[in-house]
Amino acid sequence: MNLTQNSLRKKAATLLIGAVLLSSTITMGFSTVLGKSVNVIIKGEEKKFITYSATVEDFLKSEKIILKDKEVITPSLNTEIKDDMDIIIQAPKSYQINNGNEIYIAKAVGETVSEVLENLNIKVDSDDVVTPKLNAKASIEKPIVIERVFKESSEVKTEIPFETIKNENASLVVGETKIIKKGKVGVKSEIIQNTFVNDKLVSIDVLKSEILEEPETEIVEIGTKKTAASATLEGKKIKKVITMQATAYDPTAGSLTALGTKARVGAVAVDPKVIPLGSKLYIETMDGWPSYGYAVAEDTGGAIKGNRIDLFFNSNATANDFGRRNVKVYVIE
Repeated sequence: MNLTQNSLRKKAATLLIGAVLLSSTITMGFSTVLGKSVNVIIKGEEKKFITYSATVEDFLKSEKIILKDKEVITPSLNTEIKDDMDIIIQAPKSYQINNGNEIYIAKAVGETVSEVLENLNIKVDSDDVVTPKLNAKASIEKPIVIERVFKESSEVKTEIPFETIKNENASLVVGETKIIKKGKVGVKSEIIQNTFVNDKLVSIDVLKSEILEEPETEIVEIGTKKTAASATLEGKKIKKVITMQATAYDPTAGSLTALGTKARVGAVAVDPKVIPLGSKLYIETMDGWPSYGYAVAEDTGGAIKGNRIDLFFNSNATANDFGRRNVKVYVIE
């Protein structure tokens, strides 16, 4: 009886020990199944872990891995742990950044220039020039240079000068001219692009050019006839002869000319676009009134535009008598 009881006790103990061993084996098996392999890479060195953490942040806490100042971890802390995952911890490096007109040192992480700039939140557009190139490996020994390129375009309209055809006319006096067909300037439109690099203008380019109005050729007849007048100008060469409408003024208009000289007989007012100031002239009336004679273009007037000339007389009475009449103006050397 005692033998039987001892045998039963031994069998029961054996079964209990087996059950405990089996439970332990099953638990270990499940634990192995639930654990995930993680590769941690720090400064290029890789270390493997088996973890049961749910996220990257949980894993760091469980393994007591503390991120140092400005270290960057990839993937982010809230990323779910997956089997055979790589967790990369990078320490920032110091890079010289030449950003436009700014030069400074900044700490950043990244393998390529693009990654470093992205880490520093520095944006570049398609016109900017980055050296080394964005896909090049970043180096702490070489500065990252960003040339900021700005382009602006505008329309510029310019005049196109007209050509002049000169024909001889024997009925006109030497130096006298007659416009048969007045010329007209054309208009050209250009799209101009100014390119600035780091706020400095480096190029001006014409993107588009278009003629809006064609110029019209001017036709002028030039006198070839020699007259007694041309022979009595003290042998001085006549540069040109212009038929003009003349008026008169007197001392009441002022005592000084536009050139600062004293208003006097022989000082006349002209349009400088037609006769340059300082030109020597001989003025001949065309209707029997005594010719004014030699003069110098020294003055101007608000109403004296184009083929107009204003002759100075010493008295208001003479000026009124002269009135308005046509004259030939010889521009001489």
